[in-house]
Amino acid sequence: MIDLPGGGATPGGWDLRPTAAELPWPDIAGKRCLDVGTADGFWAFELERRGAAEVVASDLPSPFQAKARARFELAAELLGSQVRYEERSVYELEGEFDVVVMGFVLQMLADPIQGLQAIRRVCRGHLLLLDTVSLPLSLLPSPLARLDARRNAFEWFVFNRRGQRKAVELAGFAVEAQTGILRDHAGPAASAAWGHRLGVLGRSCAIRARPATV
Repeated sequence: MIDLPGGGATPGGWDLRPTAAELPWPDIAGKRCLDVGTADGFWAFELERRGAAEVVASDLPSPFQAKARARFELAAELLGSQVRYEERSVYELEGEFDVVVMGFVLQMLADPIQGLQAIRRVCRGHLLLLDTVSLPLSLLPSPLARLDARRNAFEWFVFNRRGQRKAVELAGFAVEAQTGILRDHAGPAASAAWGHRLGVLGRSCAIRARPATV
């Protein structure tokens, strides 16, 4: 859901507006920024709202993304946005960016470490990562991930909080800050699911990191 001029908002399965206020944001003003896996563009427009000088939004073409991009284009027009949209896999990123935002993408990657390494190659400043975490696995003291976490939900791996941090570090980043476990806020499309109503599903964690120096 994206706030629009005049008080309305775009429809969406998740309401990320409360989550945005809980993230450990780096300085965005005047920076060149990339939103990886943009979907309907929430994080791209948030970067622009926070004063980014340039924002590129990227995503992989798919039937899901075709619908999400229609919402992106509508919001961009109504907001008068200058965000540039690119169809590109996370493994094929190009250029250099001061800030890279990756929201709920890691769980969708068959090779999450390679995906983070691809971001490391284009990130010259900060990575802000937000992704689903497993609440049960987070009760265990080791860095862990669960394969095919929700079956049929197109998710490969879901980490626990320690596993998320370890994956970021293995990809060549130094973690500056990590949130506790956040509770996601379902929008109209997701709010009917029993798991979200009971709080079993919809937990996430965010990390701010910089490329590690050798």
